[in-house]
Amino acid sequence: MRNLLLPLSLIPCLAFGQSIHYSPGTLYTGLGAYSHQFTQSFSFLANQAALGTITSTSAGVYAEQKYGLKPLSLYMATAAMPVQRGGVGMVMQYSGFSDFNESQIGCAYGKDLGRVSLGIQCNYNMMHIAGYGNDAAIGFEIGSQWQISSTLITGFHLVNPVGGHFRNHRDEKLAAVYQFGAGYEVSKQLFLSAELTKEENQPVNVQAGLQYVLSPDRLFVRAGITTATTSPYAGIGWQWKHCRADVCVRYHPQLGLSPGLLLLFYGKQKREP
Repeated sequence: MRNLLLPLSLIPCLAFGQSIHYSPGTLYTGLGAYSHQFTQSFSFLANQAALGTITSTSAGVYAEQKYGLKPLSLYMATAAMPVQRGGVGMVMQYSGFSDFNESQIGCAYGKDLGRVSLGIQCNYNMMHIAGYGNDAAIGFEIGSQWQISSTLITGFHLVNPVGGHFRNHRDEKLAAVYQFGAGYEVSKQLFLSAELTKEENQPVNVQAGLQYVLSPDRLFVRAGITTATTSPYAGIGWQWKHCRADVCVRYHPQLGLSPGLLLLFYGKQKREP
């Protein structure tokens, strides 16, 4: 009964303009966006300006089973590649099951302007509900980052500030999200991050996280919390040569555990001219 009722209870909030962009999976995968040392192919999902300073090509996949329920599984795939004084990124996301699901395809670009980086992303969001049909909406995101010092980066991230209306139901739109974030590299082993998020028709949410490298370029741990649902998360990862694997879990006080798996692949480091 729980497997049936929980997905159905989520349909109203997802059908009326809620985007999968801020799915719980991005709390873990987006950690490192406000950093130069800890960025990877998922970082631009939290702020597209992070693409401006990436130094190597990377690609990855992430899978999460929300609250241990297969119908609420989330799958993400990303790729990011540095270009001259900037970077490009692509993302594909899928959440749900055959009777109700959401998916997204996005393309992003970030530009390094010195102590300031700017980024933009265009998304094509699709939704399917059995008995209701398919619908789609185009959305966009913009991000900016300021390097306050060699160890402190701050920035703004705006998601669907205008537009984002669905094709077949023009009265419904993607939720607008406004975010301010900051990251502080305490050392080569420790990174701290915090984000203040205001989603349309939702209370203000604070997300805080850290990454600590236990052994140089090998074993590391991640942990954090989101105040909207008082949900902590934690993960442990291992990097070997050009590959990285993480296992993580998020805890919801009422709905339980959401296990996840992240795989990353890195290319060669870009050489500065």
